[in-house]
Amino acid sequence: MAYGEALTLWLLAMAVLGMTIAGLGMYALICNRAPGRLLGKTVRNPRLWGTGMLVIVSSLAFVSWTPLIVGLVITVLSHAIRPTG
Repeated sequence: MAYGEALTLWLLAMAVLGMTIAGLGMYALICNRAPGRLLGKTVRNPRLWGTGMLVIVSSLAFVSWTPLIVGLVITVLSHAIRPTG
């Protein structure tokens, strides 16, 4: 496999992964439910989880580690913080 083919395959995989994560984040943000059984049981604050997922996807657009780390922190906090109100 040539370098260009591998790069194209890698970019395609990253695009599919990014769209999937963005879709899951938007679903959690809009519906206030975490997708799937496992996430539904473990995520206490689905909207915060969805926000974290969207920040993680934005790290692909900004090509920076900072949004990735911030998004991971937000996603981990969504498993621990209960929603108020």
